[in-house]
Amino acid sequence: MTAIWFGLAAIALVGAIVLLYFDRLQRQRTGHVRQVWAKSQGYTYVSVEPALASTWRRGALAKLGYLSAVDVVSGNRKGEKFVLFDLEDAATLVAVRRQIGSDIDIDLRMKTAAPPKDHDLEMLGAIGDRVVFATNPDIARHAVDQRMVAFIESLPDTVQQLWSEGNWTLGMLHVGSVAKDWEMAIDAVLRLSGLLHVLPPVINSERGRDELPEPGRSHPVPEDDDYDGYDEDGDYEPERARPAADEDDEFNPVLGDNADGEGEEEPENWRPALKVVPDPRNRPRRNWPPADEDADWDEEQDGPPGPADGEPENPRDEEPEESWRKDQGRSAPPGGPFHPGFRPYQGPTPR
Repeated sequence: MTAIWFGLAAIALVGAIVLLYFDRLQRQRTGHVRQVWAKSQGYTYVSVEPALASTWRRGALAKLGYLSAVDVVSGNRKGEKFVLFDLEDAATLVAVRRQIGSDIDIDLRMKTAAPPKDHDLEMLGAIGDRVVFATNPDIARHAVDQRMVAFIESLPDTVQQLWSEGNWTLGMLHVGSVAKDWEMAIDAVLRLSGLLHVLPPVINSERGRDELPEPGRSHPVPEDDDYDGYDEDGDYEPERARPAADEDDEFNPVLGDNADGEGEEEPENWRPALKVVPDPRNRPRRNWPPADEDADWDEEQDGPPGPADGEPENPRDEEPEESWRKDQGRSAPPGGPFHPGFRPYQGPTPR
């Protein structure tokens, strides 16, 4: 008894292998025929496109969208782009791209076929042996005119179903159709696509699909209000604020009393370039040597108004007294407080 069951299992296995072999031969033969037809028409042929079927979701693809697209032919016919492919061994589909899409979708199918599962598709009416469904029957009724009626009545039986989806119009054929059926189906879908131009176009959103940034394209960098003029290595901290001078101090806080020669004597290796020295152009001119703070205070209060504090009485371009220049000692190096080769500090060097 065991040997009998073993023999039946072996026979079934051999039969399955034979069926798979013939199915593969049939698929190769069909693919070769379609490839030859595509080459003769000047179209492009691709053996497999796994993600192509996921582009659509209505019509036949509501049930068969999980299958891969095989024997794909793409090209242009009568100025319109189309795609012809098989959903493995389930169906043959034709898709034509419309130049102007619409938010209203239409479905034409045989009366013997099951109604669509899409909840937004409502029955518009029956024409001949076809039933028309639409997402907005009130507006879609304007597309069902005498031309549409004549088109539906002239459809061949090989075209089982037609529907529109966005800017695409699609049709479904039987598996095993020949080149004549493919051309007839493409022409039928092209004609339906032209009749659907009366539908209102897609409402443009604030940012259409064509405006989305492409991969690899550089994005515009928004302006940075805190940009400090350096590269993108990082924001550099601002310089520390210098302490404000006392109101009673007439002398510059950096130079101190060195201008009078009363400060400490600088060492021989004194390097002014390493010191933080303000820009002399921003310093107000003063009379040198400075006058005594308490001298003639009463006279200044009672006398006529003079120049403001810190402003020189002499003309702007008047040179200081020659005697004061002679009194300058080691504390005032040649060139004033700056070294001949001194360069003001410009901040950290950009990387």
